[in-house]
Amino acid sequence: MRQLKAVVKSRPGPGVEVAELPAPEPGEGDVLIRVRAAAICGSDLGIYDYTPAYSRMKLPVVMGHEFSGEVAEIGPGVEGFEASDRVLSESVKACGVCRFCREGMSNLCEDSTLFGIHVDGGFAEYVSVPSGLLHAVPEGMSYEEAAVVEPLSNALHFVRDITPIKLGELAVVQGVGPIGLFSAQLFRLAGARVLLTGVGVDTERFNIAEKLGFEWVNIEEEDLVKRVMEKTDGKGADVAFIATGAAPAVPQAIEIVRKRGHITVVGIFPGVVEVPMTSVVRREIVLAGAYDARPANFGQSIGLIQDGLVNVKDIITHRFPLEEAKEAFGVAKSKRGGKVLFLP
Repeated sequence: MRQLKAVVKSRPGPGVEVAELPAPEPGEGDVLIRVRAAAICGSDLGIYDYTPAYSRMKLPVVMGHEFSGEVAEIGPGVEGFEASDRVLSESVKACGVCRFCREGMSNLCEDSTLFGIHVDGGFAEYVSVPSGLLHAVPEGMSYEEAAVVEPLSNALHFVRDITPIKLGELAVVQGVGPIGLFSAQLFRLAGARVLLTGVGVDTERFNIAEKLGFEWVNIEEEDLVKRVMEKTDGKGADVAFIATGAAPAVPQAIEIVRKRGHITVVGIFPGVVEVPMTSVVRREIVLAGAYDARPANFGQSIGLIQDGLVNVKDIITHRFPLEEAKEAFGVAKSKRGGKVLFLP
């Protein structure tokens, strides 16, 4: 039986393991993918630490839901794919029949499974994927770029589908990680002014933000409320976009948005967050959550990269083989760079 290397979450508690496992066989309607690039997501860090948000995941499981590669083998009943086709995958295996699936919102599927949480994912040399989740990687797009189409698709859903923004308005993006940097570019494409925020450990990420042409604030060194009020004649930001799982970001967002402002929360938090609801009520602030990506967002994201409208290359800063999983997670957890990839 063919064996493969994989990064596995095998037990409750912090950490991951690199293991040798039997290679999957593509079932009915599935395609076996030879993984060429796979990216560590913020949720993978939560899985690594085994925070309460991930305490009900399937164990053991091969991690990873952001990946691209080439078709290695085609299962029974699959049409439209051939060996060596370059592809990327969606991350949610939806039921297809619930209300949300029928309305094109499989990100909210009532009976979904996710790669790297409920079923084996892409931190491996091979992964088996339902053919309906695959998208062709265009000529000229690298496997590395293709691997981050999934998080860009999430950001696209968060910004375009959930967050109302108008030309010239101010969006404060709290969190300067990859999702924050993708989302900042999308807000700019919509004609908004953008201010990114982070903390002292985000030095390298601030450098990426500058390279992308964004203004940023280290909130450990500068008063964010004062900066926002200076930029808005004392009215407050039109949008606060919480792209971090740090609990203080929520009351901070409520403090910096204007009356009837909008807050979009996309970070996954390790515990309960206190919210000053009286301020939300009296100022008629809209507080919205946003989760994952709709299927339509994938094609849109591929187009944005292909047309040069979103820069993902400069957000990818580190690359590791699967064997160096602990080092890769160490970099990702330290926030010493942008997107961290495995190149199996």
